[in-house]
Amino acid sequence: MIKKHTFSLILVFVFLSSTVNPDLLTEESLFSRKIAQSGFVQKLFSYIKENEETIIQEWIRLTEIPSPSGHEKERAQYMRDQFEEADLDKVFIDEASNVVGIWEGLEKGKRIILSAHMDTVFQDVWDIKVQREGNVLKAPGVGDDTASLINMLWSIRALKKTGFRPKNTYYFLATVGEESGFVGMRAFLDRTQENIDSVIALDGDLGKVHYGALGFGGGRIIFRGPGAHTLLSRGVPNPNLAVARAIERVYQIDLQDSQMEKWTILNIGVIHGGKVSNAVSQESSFTIDLRSVNQEEIERVQNEIRRISQEVALETGVKGEVLLNDRARAYQIPGAKDSSLVKTVTDILEYLGVKDIEVDPLGSTEANVGIERGILSVNLGRTYGRYKHSLREEADIDGMFLALKQIILLVCSLERTS
Repeated sequence: MIKKHTFSLILVFVFLSSTVNPDLLTEESLFSRKIAQSGFVQKLFSYIKENEETIIQEWIRLTEIPSPSGHEKERAQYMRDQFEEADLDKVFIDEASNVVGIWEGLEKGKRIILSAHMDTVFQDVWDIKVQREGNVLKAPGVGDDTASLINMLWSIRALKKTGFRPKNTYYFLATVGEESGFVGMRAFLDRTQENIDSVIALDGDLGKVHYGALGFGGGRIIFRGPGAHTLLSRGVPNPNLAVARAIERVYQIDLQDSQMEKWTILNIGVIHGGKVSNAVSQESSFTIDLRSVNQEEIERVQNEIRRISQEVALETGVKGEVLLNDRARAYQIPGAKDSSLVKTVTDILEYLGVKDIEVDPLGSTEANVGIERGILSVNLGRTYGRYKHSLREEADIDGMFLALKQIILLVCSLERTS
């Protein structure tokens, strides 16, 4: 929820490191070609190859189960059934309605979460039919994040089929409410009694690796006045004028883009004002979407927005109200960029020939929830896709199988930390 404020805001920029597992902050990549070329991994890949069409058909079937945020029950039942059939050690639906499957390893092993979210952004879409055209599947939610759920299921099945015996303990989560603010992941990490070593969020485009938590600021600026008919409007305070001046000045705020550690961007997305053309507006407003990897930058820009709004309100004679978000904060873990986890993921992507690899702190996945708690966390992309969050969403079939291989290689590599 957006909190109501006047013209003051206090935010804290937090760097967390105390709970990060030191083994994962070493400089060495855990991946090697020897792992990828081993007989065991080749068996895993062969199993996936043999089941390609079955995987595609399940992907289509799962996509066609509508799952808007808050309405994930049918998908949750499906995922629970599949976790149980895969014979994970513990399977349950938790208090937040996440589906949890635990594959227990050795006592000395790490505790690693792999998550994919069940919800989609399409609140009013209940009849979904997937179109298959060559190497592409088309349907709302087919990529984000249904492809990741399929990747998770078939990683588990392949590992089980080939006799994998983990040293680490893996928590497979099919979460709720990711599109509504990482609701399911927050609830799980708030309630778990286990010390989690890392969070791997199966989300985003293939090749994009985020090791930091992007912060979200901005909100809504409102100006109000008495209103008047055009013939009586001379000298009457005009909220539309205030909006125009404020927007111009907001876009003059200096934003950092030369240093990735302070990267910041904003956008004026929505403008409202007035009800008829022959009268002065009584209330006008605009929205600001502000994002940064640095909480200090969010605080600085928010304060500038507040100053500008107050300044313009006084100049134009209107009343101003500033509603800014201070909840979704930016977090960065020192050393994460050069950690063994990030290097391992990057090496795997390079080995698989994934195109357009990007490694940056601009994360906006469930990995953010781990990062804000000091847990070294990254995301793994699900496939190549287009038109995310639109009714014409598309996802590449071949890209999904490439993403599936990256998960398998990462799990096998992470076993070296035990």
